[in-house]
Amino acid sequence: MTGEMEKSGLKVNEARIGILTNSPHLLEPDRFYWLDTNFLNVTPIPYECPLDSVFEIRDGEDKRSTEVGDQILRLTGSFSEWEKEAADRRYSLFGNLGIFSSWVLRTLEQTHDILSLHASCLVKDKKLLVIPGGAGAGKTVFIFCALDRGWKLFGTEFAHFRVSENVEFFKGALKDAVRVETLRCHFPEWAEKLGITIEEETGNKLVIDLNSYQEPSERIQNPEIFLVFPHVEEKRENIVVSEIQDRETLIRHLFHAASEKICKSQLLYGRMAVPGLDTDVLAQKRLKHLERFIQSGIIKLSLSWVSGVTGVTEIFNRIESMEK
Repeated sequence: MTGEMEKSGLKVNEARIGILTNSPHLLEPDRFYWLDTNFLNVTPIPYECPLDSVFEIRDGEDKRSTEVGDQILRLTGSFSEWEKEAADRRYSLFGNLGIFSSWVLRTLEQTHDILSLHASCLVKDKKLLVIPGGAGAGKTVFIFCALDRGWKLFGTEFAHFRVSENVEFFKGALKDAVRVETLRCHFPEWAEKLGITIEEETGNKLVIDLNSYQEPSERIQNPEIFLVFPHVEEKRENIVVSEIQDRETLIRHLFHAASEKICKSQLLYGRMAVPGLDTDVLAQKRLKHLERFIQSGIIKLSLSWVSGVTGVTEIFNRIESMEK
C-alpha cells in the first residue's frame, strides 16, 4: 500500500460515515456513479465524532481482502487500476450497485433503526403505495402509472422507515435508472415531458430525474400503507392477483425486501468478491421491527401482483374503490 491515509466523511440520509483512504481521487464526484439513484442526499462532512461507521479503502495492493467489523468496513485491493479498466462502473466502490450502498443501508439500520425496503414508494393524500421488488420486477412501470394518476414520488429505489411509537417514512432518491426499452415502448410521452433523449447510458439503462414530481414532505408519519409485490411481464394480457392475508407470508416478503441489499455478496469491478454485510444480531433486530410494523395496523392492503404493463393501472382502481 502506498501513501498516508486521509480522512473525510459523508452524510447519507441520517448516516454519518467516516472515509479513510490512501487514494483521495477515489472520492472525486464522478466516482459516485449513479449513487443518487439510491439515496436522496450524499453530503461531504468533516471526519469528526460522532460518526456512525467508517468505510476504509486501502488502495494499491495486489492483495484483495474484506474486513467487516461492527462499525468499520475495510477493503484492500488495486482499486485505482480497476477503476481505469471498469467496463461497468455501477459495480465500483461507490457505484449504485457497489458495496458502499450496502454499507450505508447497514449503518442506517444498525445506528438509527432505519430499515430500507428495496422498493419504490409514492404518496397521495394520506396513502403511501410501496412497491417492493428487485431489478426487473416492474417498479418503474408502477412509478410512471402512479404519476399519471396524480400520485407524488417519495422514493425510486428504497422505502426508508423507522418503527417506534409511530411509523415514520423518510424520502428516498428522486432519480431512477430506467430501462431504455421501458421508456421507448411504453412511456415515450414521459421522455417528452422530461425533455430527455432515449439513449442507453449503461447496461441498457439511463438515469431520469423525477424531482419535479416529488412529494414535498421529507417525512411522513403513520400513512395508510398499500403494499404491492409485483411481477410485470411485458406481453402478459391477464392479471393474476392475490391478497396476502397471513402473517407468515407477509413477514417473509418484507424481510426479503429489507435484507436483500445488505445480505447479498457482490463482485466489484468483475474482480473482487465481497461477502454480504448482514449479521445475526442485525437480522434478528430487523425481524422484530418488521413484526412491529405489521402490528401497527397501518398496512391497509397487501397484494401479490402479476400483470402486463397495461394491467398495472388496475391497482389504482382497486385502491380508489376502497375509499368508497
